[in-house]
Amino acid sequence: MSPVPTPLHRRTFTIAFLGSLCMLGLVLWPFWNQIFLAFFLASILHPFYLRLTTRVRPWLASGLICTLIALGVFAPLFSIITAIAAEIPPVIQLAIKNDLLAVLQQQLQDSPLLSRIGALLAEFGINPDLADLQGLISRSLSALGLFAYRQASALAADVLRFVFQSGILIMTLFVLLIEFRRLGAFLLDLSPLPDEHNQHLVDRFSPIAGAILVGNTLSGLLQGVLGGTFFVVMGLISPVLWGVVMGVLAFLPILGVGLVLLPTALILLIKGQIWQAAVTCVFYLFLTVFIEYGFKPRFVGSQAELPPLLVLLSILGGLSLFGIMGIVYGPLAVSAFLTLADMYFRDYRPCFERRPPPGDPPRAA
Repeated sequence: MSPVPTPLHRRTFTIAFLGSLCMLGLVLWPFWNQIFLAFFLASILHPFYLRLTTRVRPWLASGLICTLIALGVFAPLFSIITAIAAEIPPVIQLAIKNDLLAVLQQQLQDSPLLSRIGALLAEFGINPDLADLQGLISRSLSALGLFAYRQASALAADVLRFVFQSGILIMTLFVLLIEFRRLGAFLLDLSPLPDEHNQHLVDRFSPIAGAILVGNTLSGLLQGVLGGTFFVVMGLISPVLWGVVMGVLAFLPILGVGLVLLPTALILLIKGQIWQAAVTCVFYLFLTVFIEYGFKPRFVGSQAELPPLLVLLSILGGLSLFGIMGIVYGPLAVSAFLTLADMYFRDYRPCFERRPPPGDPPRAA
């Protein structure tokens, strides 16, 4: 048997263990999102992987799942990003060539709606300078066009980064599907919590992980289908392409499909189609309010047994802290806190309440 560690040995081991853990975290930190997302997907897809292993070898089952994900998700997404990257610069050059800002300014000068707004304000003693308003809009659009051009120029590097990160994700998922049980058992053994509490945390993680994935997927499908249908009804170009783009962008909270619909409304306004532009803005608000802020939080909340408002706030808060991965991190953080709070009330608070105050002698048995 190994000798019983002395206090010095325990302190030395604790320092060495925590130091190695910090070093491991620093080494893996650049790939944290990919590792977490791979673990997230592996926890959802592992039952399907186990069914496949009854017919084929484990490495082949994992490879089939990873191939389906790559073909079904990342290949179309990469194609859309590449198509957008190829389309944006010609559109900007065409706008510059046709002096789109001058056309807009002329439309504003001849707009009866703007004249009626000015007359209405004049009745209340407000006399706006419409020339200044036109100049402000022109300067704002110039800045917006320059920003879009710079973003389009940097999109090539983003595409390469996306390919690299997707490759890391697929390779990590391939290994995790095969080693999921062994890795899970290792992490549970490493946890100082009792096995019952560890299993409770795992049981809470799996349903909310599935709810987040299914909720975002359904929300994207709904917004993509409705967006493409809206383009067909309005007689706009490429309804299938832009419907698919909106379905992908729907994974981004707050703006999401607005990255397509708001520029569409602006183009319609420039062309003098005022009511079509207004309908487009109303449709964007409908998708945002009823699907993004209504359906998605309610669906995830019902599946994960969380209040819909708390799910919505956790998504928005996670987005502001962690970027796009915040739509996953936020609800998981809330679920982890509520699960630990439930453990505290059930198992740990009685222990703290029975602890004698500092300085009091222990009571005799």
